[in-house]
Amino acid sequence: MRIDVHSHLIFLDYLQFLGGRSSLPKGVLEGGTYFVSCNGGYQHASPLNHADVDGKLRAMEDLGIDMSVLSHGIPGPELLGGDEADDWASRINDHLAEVVAQHPGKFAAWATLGWGSAKRTIAEIDRCINQLGFKGIYLFSNINQRTLDSPEFWPVYKHVAEMGVPMDMHPTAPLNLNGIDQRPLMPGMAYMFDTSLATIRLMMSGLFQELPDLKLIVPHTGGFVPYIRGRVERMIDAWTPPEDWEKLTQPASNYFDKIYVDTVAHSPEALEYCYKSYGPEKLLYGTDHPFAHFNEYNVMIDNLACTEAERALINGGNAQRLLNL
Repeated sequence: MRIDVHSHLIFLDYLQFLGGRSSLPKGVLEGGTYFVSCNGGYQHASPLNHADVDGKLRAMEDLGIDMSVLSHGIPGPELLGGDEADDWASRINDHLAEVVAQHPGKFAAWATLGWGSAKRTIAEIDRCINQLGFKGIYLFSNINQRTLDSPEFWPVYKHVAEMGVPMDMHPTAPLNLNGIDQRPLMPGMAYMFDTSLATIRLMMSGLFQELPDLKLIVPHTGGFVPYIRGRVERMIDAWTPPEDWEKLTQPASNYFDKIYVDTVAHSPEALEYCYKSYGPEKLLYGTDHPFAHFNEYNVMIDNLACTEAERALINGGNAQRLLNL
C-alpha cells in the first residue's frame, strides 16, 4: 500500500482572493498561473492545475498510490496575519475536508493553520482533528518571517503534542534570500535551508526536550539536516545557551533522532543516505505532487537496497502508524 504524505492541493478561491489584494501577499494571474508576491520578497508560482482534484486522482492511479494526505502548500494564509489569516485557514480546511469527503478512502488531510492568534489556532486544530477527521498539522518553515522557535508559538506545539498528532513541515517564503537571485537557487537550495534552519532551531530551543512525544516530519529527505547533523550536534553539545533558552540535558543526537523524513529525495543516493541514517521506520513515502519529477520517487524506493518488509513500511506502513490511518 502506498500512502503519499506530501501531496499539494491549492484552494483556488484563496488564490483569487490574493489576486484582488493591493498589499502583500498579493497575486496576479498570467497565462494560467497565479504569481503570488509573498512577505519576505519571494514570489511563488501556482499553476491553476494545482487545484485539479481529478488530475491528482489520475496521477495517483498511474503511480499506484492508494491514498494521498493533502496539504494546501504555499502560499499559506499565515502570510495575511491576524483574524484574516485564521479565517482563511478555516476556509482552506473546509475545502480540503470537502475533497476528502467526496472521495472516500482516497484522501486524508493536513490541517492548515493561520497563526493569527494562539487561541484561534488551537481552536482550529481541535476542529480539524476532532470534527473534520484530519490526521495532523501542517507547519511552514517560518511563520510570516518569524522563526518557529519563537515563544508565542509554543502553546500551539504543546496542544499538538497533547493531541498526539504529527506535524508536517514544508518550506515557505524563506527567511534568508541573500544571493538567491536565480530561480534554481530558490527551490533547489533556499527551501532546504529554511526547513533545516527551522528544524535545528526547534531542537536547540528545547522544544523536543519539553515535549518528548512531539512528532515532526521534515520534507525533502530532511533538507540538509541528515548531512550536517554530525557537525551541528557537536556544536550544540559544546554550546552554552543564553538565559532565555532552555538548557539541553541530553546529547543533541537524541533530538535529531526524533524527526521523520519523507522520500522526496531527487537522487537515489540521498534516499539511501537517509535510509542508513534514520532507518526504515523514519521514512515516509512522498511525491510533492503536482510539482515536477514526482514520477521518479517510486523508482528510487523500488530500487532501494532494503528488505521488502522495510519497503512496505516506507511505502505506507509508517504513515498508517504515525497518522493513525
